Amino acid sequence: MPAASAGNVIFSKLVAFAEATPGTVPTLTSGGRKLLVSPTGVLSAGTTLDLGPERSVALRNPLLSNTATLVSVEPTISASVPAVSIGELPIWLSMTKTVTPGTASPYSWDYNYSMTTANNPKTYSLVATDGQQQYVVDYCLAESITIAADRSGLTNLSANLFGQTIEKNSATLADGTPTSPFMAGRLWNCYQSGTTFPGTATGTAFQYLLDFSLEFNAGITKQAYLAGTTSFSTHAESNPFTGTLTMTVSSTASAVSVWYDAYQAGTPVGVRLTWTSGSCSAHILCMVVPTEVQPMAGAEDGLTTMAVTGTLVYDATSAKSLQIIVNSDLSALP
Repeated sequence: MPAASAGNVIFSKLVAFAEATPGTVPTLTSGGRKLLVSPTGVLSAGTTLDLGPERSVALRNPLLSNTATLVSVEPTISASVPAVSIGELPIWLSMTKTVTPGTASPYSWDYNYSMTTANNPKTYSLVATDGQQQYVVDYCLAESITIAADRSGLTNLSANLFGQTIEKNSATLADGTPTSPFMAGRLWNCYQSGTTFPGTATGTAFQYLLDFSLEFNAGITKQAYLAGTTSFSTHAESNPFTGTLTMTVSSTASAVSVWYDAYQAGTPVGVRLTWTSGSCSAHILCMVVPTEVQPMAGAEDGLTTMAVTGTLVYDATSAKSLQIIVNSDLSALP
């Protein structure tokens, strides 16, 4: 086979197109935004076939060549973004909640997740290509998203998505290369606001955070029925909104008094993680109860560290559990 007809990993990409109607693929020859994901292992077709293993056909091999039946098609996308930019972050978050951005730069995307009403996530068509072969998955929504950072690199993101259908595609994409700033891990700051849900400028700053990872699930599920199709029919926000904040912190007296003491008392802790560079910024605001704290868990640069796990909880006073605000160069969804 000539090499020219085979896909090339250096030309692989995932391109996002916001859908006006869930499940309707928009025009792919204009617009779209290249998502800077790891190039391979992203796409799974999710096709289920029944070969009839329980049928008795009086043969040693009961699987007949002409009776394979398509049962369902449930494509999934597992995306790893080794360096998420301030312009790409709102695209991923919009797959969990629809928001209207601000009208002036930097454009404010406020993902203030409701705990009582629908968050109305935005559906996407995602095009995966290796420069030769190309596939489009429609009605993509996020089941879970993880945002993480440490001292040695850039902020990264991973997302597990489901889609409705997958098809081969040959549209000529017109996406450009994004130029949004990346998010250096060392530019994050950690603030603690006691038992009060934090704001974007509240809390006591602590200089003991070494790394963090926030994983959350907005409760979005696909709904399949006997409806004349092998794909799911619609989605619902029918699962609990859940999440976990894990951190490695230097084992200082301040860290121990906040996290270990709250763990022993079962006390909630308001946390603000803020990233700032120039005019752009990001704020992760949440309320957690420490559910695992390991003192003297390890060592960094000769100093002992503490491993902290906090579970997202509902704060009755603010009626919030998680809020993510991104002040970005992105003015509109692609």
